Amino acid sequence: MRHPKREIQDKAKVEELLKGCTTLQLGLWDGEMPYAVTVDFGYADDAVYFHSAVAGLKMDCVRANGLVAFTTVVESELIRAKDGCGYTTHYTSVSGRGRATVLEDPAEKAAGLDVILAQHQGPVGGYPEKVLRKTAVVRIDLDELVGKVNPAYPGDPQI
Repeated sequence: MRHPKREIQDKAKVEELLKGCTTLQLGLWDGEMPYAVTVDFGYADDAVYFHSAVAGLKMDCVRANGLVAFTTVVESELIRAKDGCGYTTHYTSVSGRGRATVLEDPAEKAAGLDVILAQHQGPVGGYPEKVLRKTAVVRIDLDELVGKVNPAYPGDPQI
């Protein structure tokens, strides 16, 4: 990170911020071109889960190499100034990188859906077999998870 003073170094705080979000911007690579898409997600145990249709560009990219990056903005406020050079944005964000795995086992898929729905305060469990067959569930095992704030993080746990 170019400005280390902006990094939130408390992993528990970064995880709390991530668990407070419901969508993230997922960056994928198909081997030739980058692709970015917004997805609903859930986070638990150092992994991010998202669901998808089983076919399409997103899943083609995941299957091509599984390398992913993401970011989610927790809060953002534009700070205006009299001249353009004074403009900035105050924000809190979480980003990460990892490797995606398409879950095939129905029990693993259901557990992944539970993580997603729990993050959205939705009902969990009881997924019909037909739904599990036609729904892709992807687990991203994280290699990196970073929280960042601007202005610099003052160490206040109440950001």
